[in-house]
Amino acid sequence: MSATGENGLSAEYIYKRDMEWLKESDAVVAEVTTPSLGVGYEIAKAEGLNKKILCLFCSASGKNLSAMITGNKQMMAIEYHSIKELEKTLADFFK
Repeated sequence: MSATGENGLSAEYIYKRDMEWLKESDAVVAEVTTPSLGVGYEIAKAEGLNKKILCLFCSASGKNLSAMITGNKQMMAIEYHSIKELEKTLADFFK
């Protein structure tokens, strides 16, 4: 299957680039309010690479966060209600 993504880049290029970014990172911050196969895949890979992981969930969305996120004690799942609250969460995470 051949697909193009952002700015006409190939799916293979995007995959390889994003995996390199993931390997080079110290931590991963994922906004998980809207379910995404790609984000879920990146979170799982980050876990396998022993990265520090922060998942952010907007509780005002009316959605439910997957137990696969909330039940995993190797990552931090934080609900937020406002941008101000989110800023504090990020500052605390990166201390």
